[in-house]
Amino acid sequence: MKLLVIIFNDEKKLKSLFKKHKLIYNAMTYGSGTASSSLLQYLGLDEVKKSLYFSIIPDNLEDIIFKELDNKLKIKEIGKGIGFTISLNMGSKFISDSYNVGEIVENREVDYELIITIVKEGYSDLVMQAAKSKGCTGGTVISGRSLGSSRTVFMDLAIEPEKDIVLNIVSKDITKKVMTEITKLAGIKTEARGLLISLPIDKVLGLNDVN
Repeated sequence: MKLLVIIFNDEKKLKSLFKKHKLIYNAMTYGSGTASSSLLQYLGLDEVKKSLYFSIIPDNLEDIIFKELDNKLKIKEIGKGIGFTISLNMGSKFISDSYNVGEIVENREVDYELIITIVKEGYSDLVMQAAKSKGCTGGTVISGRSLGSSRTVFMDLAIEPEKDIVLNIVSKDITKKVMTEITKLAGIKTEARGLLISLPIDKVLGLNDVN
């Protein structure tokens, strides 16, 4: 199984895609871009509000969905967005039964990784300063406060209110130095109180042309 993440501001088209392939779990949240204005415009993330979509998909749909994201939604074109997938070792019984899969463990060579940094609200710029200094081109910020709840949960991490979640996609060869610099400027021992992890990305669309 894969976690499909799409940054794309056309909910109607994505809902149609999810419905067509009968995907059983989809979620959406909002974020904001953190790259320079010119780069955000190039990546299609120059609007103030960014829509992030999360869906769990079976492995056999990955190539099919990416083909549709490219050919029908034109996500690879300038001004559209980004899509990527992350392998999941296992899901809840409901998800596993729905897709008729069990535990899946894979060791795959990847070209990109997703760095997730959780910091106190207002410190996302410091995270981006650190990341850019080591070669990262941009990122997206998700607010840790959710409506009607005292906390939100992102990828099994419980985030208390007034936190920023910074997402950066980087080439695997610079992941370590980017994370080291983020830790130095915004780590747990700093005012930002940052925690960070990295996850391997299996497939990415809409980013290759700017790396």
